[in-house]
Amino acid sequence: MSSLPELQSAFAAALRGQPDGIEREIAAGDGIDAVARLGVYRHNARAVFETALERSFPVLRRRVGEDYFRQLAHGYRERHPSNSGDLHWIGRRFADYLAEVEADTGYVWLADLAGLEWACETALVAAQEPAVGVDALADLAPEELAETRLRLQPSLSCVASAYPIHDVWCANQPGEDGRPVDLGRGGQCVLVCCGESGLELREVDAATFGFVRLLQLGEPLAEAVDRSRLAVEALPAALGLLFSAGLVAAVSRR
Repeated sequence: MSSLPELQSAFAAALRGQPDGIEREIAAGDGIDAVARLGVYRHNARAVFETALERSFPVLRRRVGEDYFRQLAHGYRERHPSNSGDLHWIGRRFADYLAEVEADTGYVWLADLAGLEWACETALVAAQEPAVGVDALADLAPEELAETRLRLQPSLSCVASAYPIHDVWCANQPGEDGRPVDLGRGGQCVLVCCGESGLELREVDAATFGFVRLLQLGEPLAEAVDRSRLAVEALPAALGLLFSAGLVAAVSRR
């Protein structure tokens, strides 16, 4: 007889289609043999996993179709079975998985689309801190601005792609017709966050994207401007975007 941890591990493997003899340790009853009992649990576990994935990646599912999405979900579950009791986190490695399986196909852009959808998912459950206004910069002397750091909202994610994933996402929202998007039109940089009105996605240019990403990593203003190659004349617009969108949670001078 296996120990309880061994039995639990074997049962979890059986739910993923790897019974490995565990049927011998499952008591029969009610006229249902061990294999059939496992089949019931296996079917339910697979259905719950796929449903959770569909809810996190509705645009991706719409683009590839139900049948292929289920194939992807099956392969993903085999490679990355859930190790959390919270169904929300099932999809956290889905974009990485797609990058692997679609690497040599014409559909590698699906990984970036999945990354954008996962950013939306994480934004919806992230903490929301009180925002500060642009007047937080008013008391700073000009020479202090260079070393000023902005702490951005925890819900903010920065997603960049060589493909127009924001356009694909917009074209496949409820009420939209899912019209095809020309993938050759170029890449897009997107800021994803959750504001007072809910989920918000903003397309920005590459320099502004790099600037925001560096601020998110804790770089001071001057360093972020220099490394992102943001034009000095574009700085007021970039800061205006952050403050007006409520994306700045704190301003510090060190």
